[in-house]
Parts: sequence; structure tokens; C-alpha cells
Amino acid sequence: MFVAMAVFVVVVAVALVLLMSMAVGAFSAMFTGMRDDRSRRRSERDHTRVGASEAVVRPSADPLGQLAGEMRLAQARRWASCQAVQGRLLEPTRPDDPGTSEHLDLALDIWNGGDRHDLERLKTDRVGQIVWTTAMVADSVSRHPAWKLDFFDRHSVRVDLVGEVTAIATAAVGLRDQLAILGDAPAGHLGVDDEVVATFAEKSRLLSGRLDGLVERLEAFADYAQIVARIQQRQDKQAWLDRVSAIDEFEHVVDAEWDRAESDRVRNLADESEVLASIYLDEIAPLAKSLKRRDAA
Repeated sequence: MFVAMAVFVVVVAVALVLLMSMAVGAFSAMFTGMRDDRSRRRSERDHTRVGASEAVVRPSADPLGQLAGEMRLAQARRWASCQAVQGRLLEPTRPDDPGTSEHLDLALDIWNGGDRHDLERLKTDRVGQIVWTTAMVADSVSRHPAWKLDFFDRHSVRVDLVGEVTAIATAAVGLRDQLAILGDAPAGHLGVDDEVVATFAEKSRLLSGRLDGLVERLEAFADYAQIVARIQQRQDKQAWLDRVSAIDEFEHVVDAEWDRAESDRVRNLADESEVLASIYLDEIAPLAKSLKRRDAA
């Protein structure tokens, strides 16, 4: 019996050893897998971070193409801004009508020496459109009768329209000439020279930024024109109220009552006339006729 118990103890001990070995192996495999998975994810993150850094640092494969896209977007924004300013003008203007646009004449004189044959090109030119729109805004302001009010001088809020057109047109002409000097994007061996491409991009963005500044100044000028237009509207309203205030309300109330009384009197006379006429025609006239015949007999 002692031998049987010893054998049983040995068997249990061996079983426990085997179970512990299996558990240790399982835990070891699990931790090894977790460590490998963590290492793999860290490696992927590092690779992604390096790839992103390289993507940021790595220059564009076509810098001139990218620059051309930027310039097209900037020009489209400026064109849309000029169109929006023209649409905001509360009073239609006709700056292409000779003799009616002092400010367009001034702008054309600065732009090309006053050649009106160049008017259409001025309106469609990427720089000239700013000059054209500025002249429209100045004309819109000057055509408001309220612009002659001393209010603007008394409060020192009158903008020098000629000075504003001159300043914007002069700056635009300078930018037009510098854009002509810069020319188109370099081609051939210059188009692949890093220094040439970088210089061209820098100058292009510089001039584009200056054009953006001119458009911002134009938009501020257009905001001022809207203020003048609203002052004109208030003046028109006040003039209308002053004109109609000459109508005496009390006098017209009295006259209306008199007219109403006269209407009642005339209406009563009409009713009386109808009654009298019916009496005369239906009774008195036949009786008078019969009496006349009797007297004649």
C-alpha cells in the first residue's frame, strides 16, 4: 500500500510538472507575439513618419506647373473680386461713354496715354481690370448729388477720387511693366535650373501679392462708394418727406368733410326732385291737361 501511494504521488507530481511546463510555454509564446506585434507597429509608425517628412521636404516634381496653378487661382480671385465690386455699384455707370467719365479718362491717360481704342483691352487685362473697376467706382461716387454736400468736408471724410484713381492706376501700370519684364515661365535649360525656377517663383508670388493688395484697396474704395450711395438714399428720402409735408392734412380733412356734406345735400336734392317729378308728371300734369280741355269746351 505504501508503494501504491508513492507511485500515485510521483504520477501527480509529473502531471503538475507537465502542466506548469505547458503554461510557461503558452505564456512565453503569448508575450513573444505581443512583443513582436508592438515592434512591428513601432516600425510602421517610424516608416510612416519618415515618409511624411520626406513628402514635406521633397520638392514638387513640377514646381513651375504648381506655380502656374497658384497664379491662375490668384488671378481668378482677383477677377471675381472686380466683378463683385462692379455688381455692388448701386447706380449704373457708363465709363465708356466719352465726355461723361472724367475718371476713366484719367485712368486711360495713366494706363496708355489716353488711347480710347485700348479700352476693351483695359477691361479684360489681368491688371487693367483693376484700373477699370476703380474708375467705375469713382464715377459712381461723383454722380451722386449727395457727393456735393459739405457734410464730407465738414467732417473730413471726403475721399479724393482723382487721387485714389491716380494712385491705383499708377501702381497698376508699374506692376504691369514688371510682369512684362518677368515674362512667361522659363523654358529649356532655364526651366530646369533650380536657381532660375526659384527666382521666377519668388518674383511671381511677390507681384501677385502686390496685385492682391491693389484689389483690397479697390474693395475698400467700393465700400466707401456704398456709404455715399446710402447717404444719397437718405437724402432722397428726406427730400421726399419735405416735399409732401407741404400738403396740409388739417385743411384736407376740413375740405373732405365739406365735400361729404355737399354730397349729402346734392343727394337729398336729387331725391326731392325725383319725388316732385313723379307727383307732377303722374298727377298734376294730367289734371292740368284735363282742366285745360274742360275750359276750352
